[in-house]
Amino acid sequence: MANFNMVKANIDTVILRDPFAQQNLIPCKEHTNILLQQIQSWQFKGIIVQVDHSYRQIWLASQSQWLSITDNIVPNILFPWQMQSISADNIVWQANLPEYCHDEILWTMRLNE
Repeated sequence: MANFNMVKANIDTVILRDPFAQQNLIPCKEHTNILLQQIQSWQFKGIIVQVDHSYRQIWLASQSQWLSITDNIVPNILFPWQMQSISADNIVWQANLPEYCHDEILWTMRLNE
């Protein structure tokens, strides 16, 4: 019987360490707040566009950090945010919430501030 209890304890430990087992789900509202804080900490600083529009580089800054986005490839530091659209006045960012939230967030970054 003692061996059975040791095996059961080991199985319980393995189950608790399973990275794919979501045991504590963060509320969707909290996810939204965290992601908005993440993107709102960045400010648009400039854009470089090549004449034929085959090259575009956007510069963002946050405190003492600079971030370059080239050809719409968003660095991992902004994951899960993606640029949805860019106009002369703003960039619209989109982030998908976890699947259990069934939602996405849009946020507009003004370019002329």
